[in-house]
Amino acid sequence: MATAYVEELRTTRYRQRLAALVRRPSCRTISFAIGTAPIHRNFFAETAAAIEGLPTGGTRKWNGVNHRQVQYAVHLRIDEKTDRASYDPERDLLVVPAETEFDTLDGQARLLGACVHVGLNIEGRNLDRLDSECAARIAGQLYRLFENVAESDAELTLAAKIQRLEPESPQDKAFYKVARETLFYLRAMSLAGLQMHRKVKPGSFMKIISNAQRDLLHDALKQPKARIRQAAPKPPIFSAAKPPSRFLALQVVETSTLVPA
Repeated sequence: MATAYVEELRTTRYRQRLAALVRRPSCRTISFAIGTAPIHRNFFAETAAAIEGLPTGGTRKWNGVNHRQVQYAVHLRIDEKTDRASYDPERDLLVVPAETEFDTLDGQARLLGACVHVGLNIEGRNLDRLDSECAARIAGQLYRLFENVAESDAELTLAAKIQRLEPESPQDKAFYKVARETLFYLRAMSLAGLQMHRKVKPGSFMKIISNAQRDLLHDALKQPKARIRQAAPKPPIFSAAKPPSRFLALQVVETSTLVPA
């Protein structure tokens, strides 16, 4: 118990909102691989658990307030001066902007992208910084699409939504193009499943990003205006990834979350 520290209630609430975000149905649909960075069907569920923490004991009172001990795999710090989330794997530190980032689709997509870096590090797949950043940006664009596009959308409706969601930045357009192709791949797989009288479950496919597309996206990240959110040293491809540390914290247990005996 001496190894635990008391986490601020605001930070705990932010963790819970972030975990709820990466558990959304849209995230369960995201499944692709680019270079050394695979995003599979269980990826975001495991990432959510690492961010939200796993209880390691019952509740107890400390200074008149109920607390529970939780094990985390990533530190979280709220920085109202930053405009977007970033992850430092060397310190297992996720730095996030104020809670208003949850209020917009683009803000949610940026938060999701930072969580992709967290998940890749947890799985030991944070092997190439450009692959990791590509995966984060593709996932963010896929999230924007899946939050708006329904499987039942007619082709004209789908085309209108895709056009409306297209970002303005040339770098973002490159990742959006790959995300759009992944969306079409999912729809084609779903249609093939229906023709065989089988419904394709979310995340049961994995779109493999070609090496040619990977090279183009790497080039896009190397442009002067592109900012790589992963504040990590530049490891060579297939270098050993640093495993995430585990640490204990005491969460304040709000009255509404207590379960009656």
